[in-house]
Amino acid sequence: MKYRVEIERTGCIACGTCYAIDPEHYESSDDGKSRVAGGTSNGKAVGDIDDDRIEDAKSAALACPVSVITVTET
Repeated sequence: MKYRVEIERTGCIACGTCYAIDPEHYESSDDGKSRVAGGTSNGKAVGDIDDDRIEDAKSAALACPVSVITVTET
């Protein structure tokens, strides 16, 4: 199964919660805001995940204190 992860970077507060919980799928950009590892970023960070660690990505999204991360099945 494939999933799409999206981060609304304009609302990101650069707290690092997502990449602290799941450094495989999330990482910090030069400005400290989160992005999807291996994804694209242009105001919104987007990436696709098709591995068996999707629960880690979902946990990180739920832990985001400003709720700017969505994980959807594609």
